[in-house]
Amino acid sequence: MRKETLINYRIGWKPNGQHPGAQSGTSAGIGDQLRAKVLLRDYPDPRRLDIRSSIQDPFERLWVRDFYLNTALKVIVLIDISASMAYKGLVSRLSVIEEITAQLALSAFRSGDAFGVFAANEKILRSACLPTRINRSAWLWVRKQIPKIKPSGKNAMGLLNIIPMLPKRKSLIFLISDFRWVHGEYQQVLNAIQHHDLVPIMLQDPAEEIMLPKNGFTVVQDMETGGQQFIWMRPALREKIQQARQNHLRQVQILSRRYGIKPFIVNGHFQNDKLNQYFIER
Repeated sequence: MRKETLINYRIGWKPNGQHPGAQSGTSAGIGDQLRAKVLLRDYPDPRRLDIRSSIQDPFERLWVRDFYLNTALKVIVLIDISASMAYKGLVSRLSVIEEITAQLALSAFRSGDAFGVFAANEKILRSACLPTRINRSAWLWVRKQIPKIKPSGKNAMGLLNIIPMLPKRKSLIFLISDFRWVHGEYQQVLNAIQHHDLVPIMLQDPAEEIMLPKNGFTVVQDMETGGQQFIWMRPALREKIQQARQNHLRQVQILSRRYGIKPFIVNGHFQNDKLNQYFIER
């Protein structure tokens, strides 16, 4: 059995709701973050008596501490399953998706948060969708269902049909893709989902650079359309391909910054400690 590790995702906002969890919410209740100090007559719970404030009150009134309720967060993973996600270089993109999603599922349960998964290419893949709820076996479902996915299709615009299915209240959304999308498609998704806290996870593979032949004939394939082309690889063309890869990454980063977010880059194998560092820095 694979060892599952936890992802310590952090948010800079307070979730709404009354379901107990690990995040500091917006409602009064049992928690660890002070909300206010109120009179005992207004909040009759002597267990929260604030002795210092009570002693210092010139009118000899009793004061108690009022805390924010620790509230459950909704954590949702959106997966691009268009044809390019079937790419296998040094690692399998589908295996990386499975690893990230399983660790997020386990982390959400350990934190008392709800967790859901939705996958799409041009259409929603119903067999790879898990409704958002607190589910202790969600990570097992991920380990079983994600490997069954067979990526296909020219784009992932079916994700736009998922947006109305997401919770109305602000949630933490992870979007996993290689973002090999036609210009404007990523922006459409960002526009539709901007009221949520979005973490784009961009999958790359070192093989996309190091496995390119330096010279000679080779066959390249468009993963989205399946089309192949016989080309003569030469240093100038190799450099052009590498430059296009860097430009693509830069375009995704620039567009993400316009919406106040930063993509998390996975170049090869997924390492949860790097994602933890991402949440510390963002």
